Amino acid sequence: MGGWQLVKKIIPWLLLAILALYIVTGLGITQYRTIEAITFGLLTKNLSFRTHEVLLYPFLALLVLHILLRYVLRKNTIKKN
Repeated sequence: MGGWQLVKKIIPWLLLAILALYIVTGLGITQYRTIEAITFGLLTKNLSFRTHEVLLYPFLALLVLHILLRYVLRKNTIKKN
């Protein structure tokens, strides 16, 4: 598997994982009693808030990479035809 093929597969999966964590930590801020019960007290309101703040930057970086990668690949595919 080439380098670009690996990047094409890894970025969307990382973006999906970060998005899922971002949603769960957001719920951990607003619905903290439910999330604490589901995670057996592991994800508290304070930890959810701190994690949610930190996840914003990797989420945005991966989102930009995902969009740019799709744009570049589509542009290269159109040029080849």
